[in-house]
Amino acid sequence: MSDDHLTRQDEDLSAPELAAEDRQDGHDFGNWPELLGLALTALLIWLTFAFTG
Repeated sequence: MSDDHLTRQDEDLSAPELAAEDRQDGHDFGNWPELLGLALTALLIWLTFAFTG
């Protein structure tokens, strides 16, 4: 793959370019995906220990 626009990593972008890209995306989910993932992980661990003794 030789398309630089598709293969550039966040570390390769300058701060203004990265901020502009984030604004262009328009997705701001906040912290709820991380909190939901943490809660589901805790539930899975609890279920594992609850049913395997």
